[in-house]
Amino acid sequence: MKIPASFVLALCAVLPLHAHDITGPDSLAHAHPDDRVGTSAPPQAAAFAKFAPEVKTRWDDKYLYVESRGLPAHGMMVGITSWQQQVPLPQNYTGKNAWRVPLAPVPASEPAVIRGRFLRGAIAIASNGIPIFNPQNNRGEISLDIGELDQWGGHCGRADDYHYHVAPLHLQEVTGPALPIAYALDGYPVYGLTEPDGSEPRGLDALNGHHTPALGYHYHASKKYPFVLGGFHGEVTEREGQVDPQPRATPVRESLQALRGAQITAFEKLDGGASRLTYTIGKETGVVSYAPLPDGGGYRFRFRKGSADETTEVYAPRQGGGGKGPPARERESAGQSRPSDGGARPRAGGPADSAASERVFPPRSSDGVFFLSSPAVEDGGELPVDHTGDGRGTAPPLTWKGAPSAARSYALVMDHLDAQGVWKGYWIMYDIPAATVSLPAGSSGPGRVGVGFRGQPSYEPPKSQGPGSKSYVITVYALSATLSLANPSTVNRETLLAAIQGKVLASSSLRIVHTRPGGAAAKSPKDAPNGPRKTAALIKPAMSDTVKLNIYADNWFMLYANGRLVAVDPIPFTPHNVVSVDFLPEYPLTIAVLAKDNADPETGLEYGDRIGDGGFILKFADGTVTNATWKAKCFSRGPLGGDTNNPRVKTEQLPENWWATDFDDSQWPRAKEYNAAAVAPKTPYYEYDFKDAAFIWTEDLALDNTVIFRTRVEKPGWTPRWNTRPDLDVDGVAAGAGAYDHPHAGR
Repeated sequence: MKIPASFVLALCAVLPLHAHDITGPDSLAHAHPDDRVGTSAPPQAAAFAKFAPEVKTRWDDKYLYVESRGLPAHGMMVGITSWQQQVPLPQNYTGKNAWRVPLAPVPASEPAVIRGRFLRGAIAIASNGIPIFNPQNNRGEISLDIGELDQWGGHCGRADDYHYHVAPLHLQEVTGPALPIAYALDGYPVYGLTEPDGSEPRGLDALNGHHTPALGYHYHASKKYPFVLGGFHGEVTEREGQVDPQPRATPVRESLQALRGAQITAFEKLDGGASRLTYTIGKETGVVSYAPLPDGGGYRFRFRKGSADETTEVYAPRQGGGGKGPPARERESAGQSRPSDGGARPRAGGPADSAASERVFPPRSSDGVFFLSSPAVEDGGELPVDHTGDGRGTAPPLTWKGAPSAARSYALVMDHLDAQGVWKGYWIMYDIPAATVSLPAGSSGPGRVGVGFRGQPSYEPPKSQGPGSKSYVITVYALSATLSLANPSTVNRETLLAAIQGKVLASSSLRIVHTRPGGAAAKSPKDAPNGPRKTAALIKPAMSDTVKLNIYADNWFMLYANGRLVAVDPIPFTPHNVVSVDFLPEYPLTIAVLAKDNADPETGLEYGDRIGDGGFILKFADGTVTNATWKAKCFSRGPLGGDTNNPRVKTEQLPENWWATDFDDSQWPRAKEYNAAAVAPKTPYYEYDFKDAAFIWTEDLALDNTVIFRTRVEKPGWTPRWNTRPDLDVDGVAAGAGAYDHPHAGR
């Protein structure tokens, strides 16, 4: 990775090349009472001292604690060609949210390889206080390979948190070769490309580490995968796909989608904490400028693309009953929307529905992990009429995921800021059990139902009286305790928000819109002179409705979902590749797969005279995985009895419509699970997310060569957000014909 000379000179100018004194009370405003700071810092502190005062350290008997604001002194963002529209914002990596490095790391009985694991959160902390993530992003792709990283090896995550995905070798301009450029979260140091004496590291293990008499065990950075470390030599705890515990980034804005075709060309730090990012799309130039609000309560963003008018969005603490709460988003509609592509989620539009010119929205997720959604309406979308006062007035269905493991209950508030600046509650629920992950349409439980602004202990459907669009917000709070408020009939929005103070672990909000044309004087359809009228707008699916599907087959497959061809292995011979596609699910979802091992259809032998073996694994981003609950039936087996001298194959005709939703597989046996050691997948498997999925096949992994798998995924209460059907009907296309009969199929 080439480091701009201007950056090196600038960095050397602002960062002295000698150790700083990091002891003393002034540098430890967030120290814990039991943290001991003396005159002799542990040796692990020396590398971080090079970046003081921006980086502070403290320690106790077990850990070195590293504090920073999460922003490096060097440049950022320039060179990114795959941009998720996130920008660098300060993070509060201090106090209890500081990074911690074990002072006495303990070798693990079995090292934890990071390929395909630890795809969330950091694996190391750089000497300048910036976290280092897995070289793979949370979708399993190598971030460097797909243009996600800037010239310094970093980018911003969903919480606008800056972090690296490769080794920040440029830090050696400050640390020198004698000090580590980072520490892995297992406590072992990460050095640069050489040993401190300049010699080449020898005998590196699979984790990119080794043991030397001078340094003990340590890792080395590299210019190719894994770039930092290939896994943890020391003990770590893995929870929810990341090392636990580790600091949380705090988002101010919702996470966004990639802006296709954008290339970041400049990033400037301005006076007063302001920043400006410049990007290009084709011949157009876009600018995102942002600065902290004067009171320190949030940020004001300004978006401009080409010659379009400028749009301003303000992210500030949410106002209203209940005191301080999670950050909120206010939007000033002043021209075109922020940069987005055709797959971005629509934003709430229409006239402002508050006395001010700014709209108020809380963030999609307070921690970037906990997310609320609805199968009836996407974020920023129009609420279906059935869930408004113009229809049946039932509560919309909700679902959420990524809740903190410590959650003991959930609370729910649906509210709206009216034209007089008054918050009104429309749906209040609390003491929702911790095991709950969804609420069906029309739900009044589980949990307790409070009262809305009209005083009714139920969902109060929106039925705005003025013309134009009105914005409503549904927020689910993950709480550390149950509330057990005595009388639900007295629990309104303000009472609930006050009761949850100090108990909120995370929150997520869904912003919805209700539009009534013509205002209060307009007649409803049932009052029309010629009787009822139906005026349903066409709603098409968007990319935000899709989920990622990863498939690895030894050696070939074709997959149908609800009778439609979704994915086919494009390589009909031996390479062990992964197929990863975006898929639009509709539930209930029937999945049917034809999988074939690389075996000659006449002998059952692989590679001439050998018996091969199979294996199939699948994971949908919605949580659907392969396991022993799937049905599996073999249709080609050989060589019979394992006889390679006189190989024979038994083949059954594939049943008609094996891919159809109504095909009867009730008498089929269940699949058998196999571990990775039995299947021995090749490298591409480890580069994708297959966590919680199992390899499956029939009872005989070696001799069964053609297998059909089937399963059905239920999601009670799910309804599609869209009301259109695909223009192209591919039901049953190429359903095994040819693929099964061709003599070289699957080779």
